[in-house]
Amino acid sequence: MAMDSIVTERHVMQTSRSEKILQLIDKSGFGLEIGPSYNPIAAKRDGWNVEIVDHLDAESLRAKYAAWNVDPSAIEDVDYLVDGRGLFAAIGEENRFDFILASHIIEHMPDICQFLIDCERLLKPAGVLSLVVPDKRFCFDVFKPLTTTGQILQAHLERRTRHTPGTVFDAHALHATSAGSLVWPGDRRPSELAFAHSLREAKRIMDEYAERGEYLDVHAWQFVPTSFEMVMQDLLELEVIGLAIVSSFDTAGHEFFVSLRKGETPARRSAADRMALARLVADDSV
Repeated sequence: MAMDSIVTERHVMQTSRSEKILQLIDKSGFGLEIGPSYNPIAAKRDGWNVEIVDHLDAESLRAKYAAWNVDPSAIEDVDYLVDGRGLFAAIGEENRFDFILASHIIEHMPDICQFLIDCERLLKPAGVLSLVVPDKRFCFDVFKPLTTTGQILQAHLERRTRHTPGTVFDAHALHATSAGSLVWPGDRRPSELAFAHSLREAKRIMDEYAERGEYLDVHAWQFVPTSFEMVMQDLLELEVIGLAIVSSFDTAGHEFFVSLRKGETPARRSAADRMALARLVADDSV
């Protein structure tokens, strides 16, 4: 797998997970953590000055995860509840945060563009959005195709607040396990691959979802590090977003790490640069 980035600095050094996520974060700043549930990255109890946004309040989250064999005391008070109106509507104040943390969040968003636009509005000038993203090659998304810029733009044009029935179908029809596991380390190829749902079960779930109209959470988008970089660069070049990748760490285990900064002016990308990155994406997708 080719690892030289065309447009950003990519790190491959041995660094802890928290160090990768918090590399560009100043602990003295004021931040927002999105959906930390029982595993916050910047916990209030550890002295971080953060607010938390989630889809449930703390009491409901503790009830939800009661059977998961996790420490419910790690679930901290939730400051904002997000719903179909989106992230910015839940908080409603521009230029509020020095940083935003979102681990395994972006792949769930019905409208990635709007999510990024909301983060941009919430961040102060030069604020940092730190993302942790699953690498589709090393998790249950392994059989799903890579997401393209056009698919993300289409979702934004449609102002999606819920996933399409087809997305829900694919999420279940292509949901895979490797030797019974949902994730596996990035240093080995999956083995004993199996589908988690039958084709008919996936169709039934899709039909029920379409009929009832209730929100169903799935992975709607799939990336590898190079494809994510290409999509983010495309959206920046098209002036859909004003967040530029300033640093990244390659896949460790089943996830990779990307930091974007508000108002960053990247070096101008040529058609040759985009082609070179596209070739890396093609190499990394097989």
